Amino acid sequence: MSEERGTPAEVIDVVGRTGMHGESVQIKCKILEGANRGRVLTRNCIGPIKVGDVIMLVETEREVRKLLKR
Repeated sequence: MSEERGTPAEVIDVVGRTGMHGESVQIKCKILEGANRGRVLTRNCIGPIKVGDVIMLVETEREVRKLLKR
């Protein structure tokens, strides 16, 4: 049985790298379905990602802190 979990979101901007060793990427993504449709969230992602990719978010309520520019 394959069960669909999550909400699709499209990556609209790659903000920068984050984490102790730069292992994750902070992105802005636009929710495509559900109650929060159209909302733009800032999230952290691990792995290769580029603008235009569609990712599945398990939850759409949380948002990460913005990166500080040095």
